[in-house]
Amino acid sequence: MLTELHIENLGVIERADLVFGRGVTALSGETGAGKTMLIEAIELLVGGRADATMVRHGASEARIDGRFEVTTADGVHELVLSRVVLAEGRSRAYVNGRPATVSSLGDLTGDLLDLHGQHAHQSLLSVATQRAALDDFGAVDLEPLRAARARLTELDAELATLGGDERARAREIDLLRYQVDELDAAGIDDPDEDDRLAAEEALLSDAVAHREAGELALGSLRDDGGASEA
Repeated sequence: MLTELHIENLGVIERADLVFGRGVTALSGETGAGKTMLIEAIELLVGGRADATMVRHGASEARIDGRFEVTTADGVHELVLSRVVLAEGRSRAYVNGRPATVSSLGDLTGDLLDLHGQHAHQSLLSVATQRAALDDFGAVDLEPLRAARARLTELDAELATLGGDERARAREIDLLRYQVDELDAAGIDDPDEDDRLAAEEALLSDAVAHREAGELALGSLRDDGGASEA
């Protein structure tokens, strides 16, 4: 349950601190007092869309902090969620003081808080809630899906350790396939071909020297008094 709410520079609210007890809490006030902004603050805490127009005029940012009481098998724990909306429109989210994604706020509060309005029941608009209801109605066994997702996460982590982005890896794969095709087309099946080619390369690399030596020897034989006249 939500036990405490702190708001700074959100709409008409410069600062507000609310502590909630068990049971029903009713908030009343005249038009423009900020009742709607309280709901907006809670929506931001559960991952709602942020808008620069929410920031109080003249302030650099709006901040909302919410303290939740979470009951688990291990006992009762505190969860503190925060949302900061900057005047230029960007926003940041925090869980227990540490940076987090906005979507994680919704994941953490899905079972802790729900908003009811005149025109919508917020949780029923969630795709995850709709899917869970259908799975429950159809008695779908989700264990294979969870196992597949866990394996996919492991593979993604292993792939990330290889370095490079997806496009770079795709180019590398294409190059390797091309090289394999070239090797297959060459039809190399002699295990001693490398040694034979190396010996032939060494012989050919000395061809110029052998030719020059031969021409020199032939010239000597043709000179006056050479062996060719004997």
